[in-house]
Amino acid sequence: MNLQNPLRICHLTSVHGRYDTRIFMKECRSLVMEGHDVSLVVADGLGDEEKDGVKIYDIGKPKNRIVRILHSTKKVNKKAIDVNSSIYHFHDPELLFVGNSLIRKGKKVVFDIHENVGEQIMIKEWLPYPFRKVISWIYNKIESNICRKLSALIVPQPIMVSKFLAYNSNTFLVENFPFFKGDSFNSDKTKRIEKTICFHPGSLMEDRGLINMITTFEHLDSSYELHLAGAIQDEMLERCKKLKGWEKTIFHGEIHFNEVLDLYKKTTIGLILYNNVGQYYLSYAVKLFEYMSYGIPVIMPNFGEWVGFNEENECGINIDPKDSKGIAKAIAFLNDNPDKAAVMGKNGYNAIVNKYNWDNSFSRLTKCYQTIEI
Repeated sequence: MNLQNPLRICHLTSVHGRYDTRIFMKECRSLVMEGHDVSLVVADGLGDEEKDGVKIYDIGKPKNRIVRILHSTKKVNKKAIDVNSSIYHFHDPELLFVGNSLIRKGKKVVFDIHENVGEQIMIKEWLPYPFRKVISWIYNKIESNICRKLSALIVPQPIMVSKFLAYNSNTFLVENFPFFKGDSFNSDKTKRIEKTICFHPGSLMEDRGLINMITTFEHLDSSYELHLAGAIQDEMLERCKKLKGWEKTIFHGEIHFNEVLDLYKKTTIGLILYNNVGQYYLSYAVKLFEYMSYGIPVIMPNFGEWVGFNEENECGINIDPKDSKGIAKAIAFLNDNPDKAAVMGKNGYNAIVNKYNWDNSFSRLTKCYQTIEI
């Protein structure tokens, strides 16, 4: 990108927090470091600020999901126009109409499609089941119609590229790969220690393996600890507390990105025990690559892309996420065989160095901007 003429780029979200890892930590800050003028519109009620060179504009936190969808999107649209950028980059499906409105005003607009929303609607527990299929169909129709008009689309999963290329020839793969700092691998990490730490950050829900992880620890002794960090609904939290494995679980709640990184440094085994629903057959989960970047062997699902990914990279063990006894045995095996665990950790780390790092992803993001600026 020609830094003689830096771009004015505005990222838009009504759902994600202002310090979201993909939006703020990776995309916005990387663009600032490239010399561009970067703004971020959010809806979290924490006020305006400038951080790490990114100008953050807050439209206020909505009271609930309905208010957010009906009113916050209008506020995002108004603020976006006030910012007056050359490129707008939005991150939430509920902002599709905002993107359409900006296109009509002659703006260049990019939709960063974080997940396959049509599939995910089918597993949304807050939606009555009979309506999910209809809502998914309606959403897919709206998405496809608007995506055809936008300047470019960005997807995080290779398998999503062909679907969205059918809507828009300017579709770019920008994976959620981690930063590579060159010093995260610790060769002593996988040696047997007094406490074996299994850590899982991110949204904590049943479909994302929450119950699977906790029940696994019913079959392990007190030398093993499960650390969880992220948002969890009150009703689910109470359910988890009644499980026997909760006795060996340390719940950190929602913590800062730097605290997550500190926990990675202490982690000996990474867990990804998603259920086989929605889009969880896809292997490009952020935490997978973060585990790998810290040389952590990973216990992961035995379905979908997870099997081929592990065959290619040899960075962990595939297992049925519902087999709590089998998972416990796999954890104990890695703990009792530190040399084998170290090989898996090193394999994962090398894969990050050579393939799965943010520098490679960011080059595709800048290519996206270059394409629509021509």
